[in-house]
Amino acid sequence: MKRAKNIAIIVAAGKGERMQSNLPKQFLMLNNHPILWHTLKPFLECSDIHEIILAVPKLYIEDCQNTIIQPLLNHYPFTNHAQKIRCISGGDYRQESVYLGLQAIEKPASVVVIHDGVRPFVTPKQISLLIHQTQKKKAVILGIAPRDTIKKVDNNGYITATIDRNLMQMAQTPQAFSYELIRTAHDLGRQNKIEATDDAMLVERSGQKVFVAPGHPLNIKITTPEDLILSKGIIEAWPPEENTN
Repeated sequence: MKRAKNIAIIVAAGKGERMQSNLPKQFLMLNNHPILWHTLKPFLECSDIHEIILAVPKLYIEDCQNTIIQPLLNHYPFTNHAQKIRCISGGDYRQESVYLGLQAIEKPASVVVIHDGVRPFVTPKQISLLIHQTQKKKAVILGIAPRDTIKKVDNNGYITATIDRNLMQMAQTPQAFSYELIRTAHDLGRQNKIEATDDAMLVERSGQKVFVAPGHPLNIKITTPEDLILSKGIIEAWPPEENTN
């Protein structure tokens, strides 16, 4: 009988239109390597991840394999050599790419960790802690509390309420789920034509609870030119001292 595996689905199939670049943002350079190179590295270093499914644009699969994955595997002596990275063709939007990744999983699977390909600032320890929590809670995401006052506004831009920020969390990835839970949530999402901005939303809509674990403020998603500027500052001090709480 095969042992159930923990699998990462890294979604990197976006066009990156907000980045105002002809090259998809995941392939832009950060500290002499593509952003996606930095994102993959901690997942390869994490001994609790047994396989990585990488969703990229179809036209970039071969290039990604030759210029990012193979050099990364050759350059670093990762301790878990049993890990595999499989490139698949992503969908036209994020939710579809995740679903294609779920379809590509070879059972049995235990925990599925879903991560944005343009969030390079996570660590192997964070990934492991997330997996261990998910084994108990079934659905766990990373999140951080907003630091600014949160205002609710109407369609004309006028404030209608001030929201208690102690009750707010800004969702990050990675997000981790039991395989059965996230597969069911995505199947229901497709059946009911639910458009979700993250995978936790689909799990919520399926009636299941999702736990929010402490994320890190440096775990930014590189989406705009301003984000790329910030990331160049973060990479200079990376990795940070890790909090095990």
